[in-house]
Amino acid sequence: MTQLLVTRDGRGRGADRPAPVPGRLGDLHGQRLGVLELPHHMSRGHRSRRRYDLADPAQARSAYQHILTHAAGAGELCDLVNRDLLGRMWPHLHLPAAVRDAWQRRIPELAA
Repeated sequence: MTQLLVTRDGRGRGADRPAPVPGRLGDLHGQRLGVLELPHHMSRGHRSRRRYDLADPAQARSAYQHILTHAAGAGELCDLVNRDLLGRMWPHLHLPAAVRDAWQRRIPELAA
């Protein structure tokens, strides 16, 4: 898996921390059902603020938007993101343009 050099916020800050992108959609093997708990480094505070019910579309979108912009590396992305959920939610995710572009360049089927 490789990483494309994209800043965290898509505008130039955090250039030393590239946004990770997996090598292919099939690398994403995160859970599809249940409650997803994000790692502590992605969301500080009480545990309840890091938990997202994947059955709730709004919570699932919020979790994926957060993961795609804050993941520490491609391995973490692969563990947290489910390829089927991502494919369904992709058009509805609010992401920095640079992050969306990096993903669509690496995984063109998301742009289709």
